[in-house]
Amino acid sequence: MDSEEFGRLVVEALRRDIGDHLRSVVGYTRDNYTVHYIREDIADSYTDAELEDAIDEMRLETLEQNYLNSVFQARHGEVYCRVVVFSEAVEMNFAVNDGEGLAVAIDTDYFARTDNVVKEILALIEEHSAWELGE
Repeated sequence: MDSEEFGRLVVEALRRDIGDHLRSVVGYTRDNYTVHYIREDIADSYTDAELEDAIDEMRLETLEQNYLNSVFQARHGEVYCRVVVFSEAVEMNFAVNDGEGLAVAIDTDYFARTDNVVKEILALIEEHSAWELGE
């Protein structure tokens, strides 16, 4: 299966499961990338250079996978993906190889129930330190 067909299958499955909460699906290699899907409002918020910077960040994250597995795999199992929770988006980066993977972004509201755990921990940190949660 080629990357275009794979991307189409991923987008179809995610659109069916989460609908309009899907922000983007981007496949990338060390030298190239393919935007399989990007919601119009998200596309409008990025310049080409900003999109390339975001993809470069995803590539860098893939370099940590072997290290994370060496530290945690015996206790937690294999790393599946890297998840970063922002106030408006959840970024999931699925590393396939060094510099290669699939990045999926979903609206944070889609995770409303599980997002409460993150917000609860952040609120405790804020309550007990000088750090403040920006909302």
